[in-house]
Amino acid sequence: MKRFTTLALLVTSALFFSACGGSPINTDLDPSGTYLMTIEYTDFDIPCTLTLRKEEGDFFTATWDYGDEDGSVYETAALCFGEKYLAICESGDYPILDIFTIGEGALEGFWVEYGSDAVNRVYGVTKEGNELPAAPVLKVLDKAGTYTLEGDNPDGSTYVGYEYLEAHGKVIACDQTITPDYDMDENYQGVGVIIDDNLVLAISSFLSLYTADGDDWNGVWLDYSNGEVADENLSYTN
Repeated sequence: MKRFTTLALLVTSALFFSACGGSPINTDLDPSGTYLMTIEYTDFDIPCTLTLRKEEGDFFTATWDYGDEDGSVYETAALCFGEKYLAICESGDYPILDIFTIGEGALEGFWVEYGSDAVNRVYGVTKEGNELPAAPVLKVLDKAGTYTLEGDNPDGSTYVGYEYLEAHGKVIACDQTITPDYDMDENYQGVGVIIDDNLVLAISSFLSLYTADGDDWNGVWLDYSNGEVADENLSYTN
């Protein structure tokens, strides 16, 4: 999938993003392995396995296996960021975002989904007895509202659009609009959280990571369909 634009005004390039600061991706972290996971819901838990596999580049393939007779196995995208965190985008029209603290053979965190303000626990270990780390501390979005969106596609082309971020407790609902080259808006819904000075969003099949810059956010997005990372910037409007 590719994000397009027809606006000739856009002269922003990758050099702009480089000037705003480095990528929030932490390439030194490598939580590869198979984890015995527990996903908590309000009234029940679901056991499953999560296998993280490092790919060429800066991302991981995350494979969820629920062990169902119908073979419910799902592959999604993951990135490491900050000091010790992992983000997984479970893609869809209304995606799910998984956020973890990375420990020694252990993951502790939360999952959130578009349309809900619930923060649900999810955790796992590569083997019994491994100690779970402390869960990530989620922050509330200070500046809800509309952001101008400018970014690069992996092929070097650029695009613009806008993004509306709305806080529901510590869960962020996102509505993103991009105008492609056939003059019909593309609209995506997403969900996100803030950890430390990082905004993390799962939007459709895209996983986006940003670092705070005043009221703005500078970062990158991953398109799991081609495994490539490119720059993106959100500028607060109102």
